[in-house]
Amino acid sequence: MSNIIKVGQFVQDGGLVNLPLGFIPDYIELANRDLTNTVFIKWWRLMETDDISGSQEGISIDIAGVPTDLADAGGITAYDTGAQSPTVTTWTTAVSTAATARTATAAGTYVKPSVASASDRGSIYECVTAGTGAATEPTWPDSDGEQVTDGSTVFEKVNVSKQRTGYQGVVIAAAVQTNGQLMYYTALLADQSIVHGDVDGWTDGIDPDA
Repeated sequence: MSNIIKVGQFVQDGGLVNLPLGFIPDYIELANRDLTNTVFIKWWRLMETDDISGSQEGISIDIAGVPTDLADAGGITAYDTGAQSPTVTTWTTAVSTAATARTATAAGTYVKPSVASASDRGSIYECVTAGTGAATEPTWPDSDGEQVTDGSTVFEKVNVSKQRTGYQGVVIAAAVQTNGQLMYYTALLADQSIVHGDVDGWTDGIDPDA
């Protein structure tokens, strides 16, 4: 697989996003429509393979055009997995109380409503705030991104596509996202990805190995 260009957009949810592209890009650029903060995020696959820790997850460019290295667990990483399906457990008080919250680097606990409580039992909800579950199951929201409080635990409805398998793409950290903002992206898979090394000594700028 080579020479693929894919463009798209999504609305950020403020948390970790696994962006399923169908391939691991050699380059991806994201444009944030919130023009008061970071405008562009740029990432090259070679950054992840060749750069040192602290400079592997891309750069952000703010409204003034100033670039900044994105920190570890704070930018973009590649993922290539044959199974991206989370474990989804039916809600009980015990499950809710033991739920782990989503972080910048890991998904939270996924639950589904009990048979008795929801008409859409195919929905799944991710824990975004850990806490103590209530004795009574909450009324689950219907729209992706909506949240519900269960005691002091908070769950958020997520797209059922999280249950699909065979993902390839990039992971976008929570640290570079704000809930509700629109993000556009361009992802490229190149015919060639070349590491030229140190060009010092190239006669007249010509690669002697080319």
